Amino acid sequence: MLEDRQRRFSEFLMPAAVILAGVLIVVAFGFIISRAVRDDDTRAIPPVQPPALGDVPLNPDNQFPIPLPSASDTPTTTTKPAPTPTRTSKPPTKPTKAPPDQGSVKVVRAGVPNRVDLSGEGSRDWVHWGEQSTFSLERRSDGDFAILEGAPTAPRFRHGFSPERFSWNGGSPVGSSDGTPTGIRTCGKGNGFTISAPATTSNRTLKLYVGALAGRGKLTAKLSTGSASATGTFEERSNNLDTAVFVITYRAPKNGKINLSWITDAAFDDDCGGVALEAATLR
Repeated sequence: MLEDRQRRFSEFLMPAAVILAGVLIVVAFGFIISRAVRDDDTRAIPPVQPPALGDVPLNPDNQFPIPLPSASDTPTTTTKPAPTPTRTSKPPTKPTKAPPDQGSVKVVRAGVPNRVDLSGEGSRDWVHWGEQSTFSLERRSDGDFAILEGAPTAPRFRHGFSPERFSWNGGSPVGSSDGTPTGIRTCGKGNGFTISAPATTSNRTLKLYVGALAGRGKLTAKLSTGSASATGTFEERSNNLDTAVFVITYRAPKNGKINLSWITDAAFDDDCGGVALEAATLR
């Protein structure tokens, strides 16, 4: 039995010894070769020595071009501009629209001359009141009825004591007059007369011959187109008729009329204080 164990041990021991010897041989052979290679390299490649200045070739054969980076390879640094300070600007001013045209009306009071030639003054139209009766009206025959009186109201009277004389030619229904002191009048506060005439975009002048007797009258002139208007007053505190002429210069923004009212604003006599109306001309 012991012999069998020795035989099996020798069977394992012998191959192991052979393998170990082979490994040692291979390692030793590799060490020898490595040493030889290092020695050969040391002998074959001498250490690099810096050349003398005179020995440097101008164009060395073994010089290779050094590649330079292209523009696309060079990183680009983008510099942002400094922010511009923001200015607070006012919004553009809108053009100012011109106010709508309201027309114009101007009233001036003046004295009456001793004689008034209605046909010479009223180149467009003229009117005279009271030559024949309380409700009579004499006018320019070819005036196209430019000057019109509103509906008559009571009380209404014809008078014949104007200090002036009114004359005309080419009238209707009375053809002419050398000079008449006639007119119409009314009594009491709030009573009076209304008149109208054409208004255009051109300047027109209307003259209104009026009177007052123991009363104060107020004239109001207003355009039918546009809001322009003007007023004037005239008074006489005694019981004698005094007269005046209102010169009304006007222009309308578009064709229309100018409306006049001559009203008793105050009566100073309970009997018959009020205003009077005599003539009107338009040019």
